[in-house]
Amino acid sequence: MKRSVKPLLFMPLLLPLLATGSCANEEAVTTNEVELTWLVRSDPNLIEWEHRVIEEFEKEHPGIKVRLQTIPQGEIDQKLQTMIAGGNVPDVWSPNWADSGFGGYHKLGALKDLTPYIEQDPEVVEGIDETLLEIYRTEEGTFGLPILSMGSFLYYNRDLFDAAGIEPPPTDWEDKSWDWDAMIEAAKAITENDLPPTQRVYGILNDNSPNRDAWMFGGDLFAEETYETGELVEPTVTTNPRNYEAIQARYDLINEHEVMPPQSEVAALAQLSDPFLSGRVGMVMKGGWGTRQYANTDLDWGLAAYPYTNEDRQIPLYVDPWSISEGSKHPDEAWEFLKFLMDPDKAAKWMVEMTLESPAHSGLKELWYELISERTGISVDDLRKADEGALKYGRPTDNHLISNFAPIMKHQNMTVNAIYDRRKGVEEGLEELQNNLKALTY
Repeated sequence: MKRSVKPLLFMPLLLPLLATGSCANEEAVTTNEVELTWLVRSDPNLIEWEHRVIEEFEKEHPGIKVRLQTIPQGEIDQKLQTMIAGGNVPDVWSPNWADSGFGGYHKLGALKDLTPYIEQDPEVVEGIDETLLEIYRTEEGTFGLPILSMGSFLYYNRDLFDAAGIEPPPTDWEDKSWDWDAMIEAAKAITENDLPPTQRVYGILNDNSPNRDAWMFGGDLFAEETYETGELVEPTVTTNPRNYEAIQARYDLINEHEVMPPQSEVAALAQLSDPFLSGRVGMVMKGGWGTRQYANTDLDWGLAAYPYTNEDRQIPLYVDPWSISEGSKHPDEAWEFLKFLMDPDKAAKWMVEMTLESPAHSGLKELWYELISERTGISVDDLRKADEGALKYGRPTDNHLISNFAPIMKHQNMTVNAIYDRRKGVEEGLEELQNNLKALTY
């Protein structure tokens, strides 16, 4: 009895203390700020936008701080995988800003399923084309929301076209008069390759990888299953005749028509900056980030459709998402930040205005057309035509979908460059590539 009485005697004294302690703990929780890590690639064009996003978000969410973690793009893979292995992951980031891409990081289990959050806030995906949203959906859920959608274009130097006395190429992807042969003729008119190496002018430069060249002719080095699962299965390098056609076509640009610089000269041109900015390249085929790269330069440039090849042609479509790490310690707050990044009246709009990035949100496309029209003189209607055609014929890039893509890309470039440099024939090189890629299908 004595043991049971003594605690009761102390209860009146303890209750106020317990109540006070409880309030203190509650106050600590409410005043304790959450810190999120936002991982981005180092890009001078984005710095001002990134800081504005953080400043405005923190004003609206005083209990959340955002720490910017900036990493050079070439180092993101290595550092991210170290961070993931150590459990010290960024809260919000884009898996496609690394070389491995979405497929690789999804396979690692590094990305959080956003489905419950989207069901809670369905308005966050309003205005995003369903085909873009589908890229980041799997049977397990949704693991990214598109913020950028960049097709591929043919960029051209107006001064070189004027000097050659030829009309710029069209923006209409359905204009079959602008075909591969027409592109070669334009490139020949521009090319001056009988000058010293540092003064030569070339008509065309192709910035695509071998597989994306194959797409342009309706081919593919990989089986459909590889894109669906992210796992490399038996490659289709030698079983699709369109692959031979594509590699031969690029070989001919370099070695038969001599309108495209050989690999050694491309490397020399690229040492200081983008070769197109040298003013010695008439046209370049590349992803839509070229629009942002060239917009604030002195170069007089325009953009156009890729040349027509055949009815089965496809081109690379670069769609970058925002994702949340599976290991985020603050997923709810990270979702609030991701929503802010997607907001077409706030961060997503500022990105278009401040960086000229091509938006995934349909409601921001007209703004983008107007801004690019101001810089290029191309009409909004023609820009819309070029962009809509790029989306129509575009497909998500291989490195975004196929896991462990770095060695795959290395084998592609190493083997096919040997073809372009005349060290291997087209058939010999593609057979070798087939075997090398097959060896990677563990």
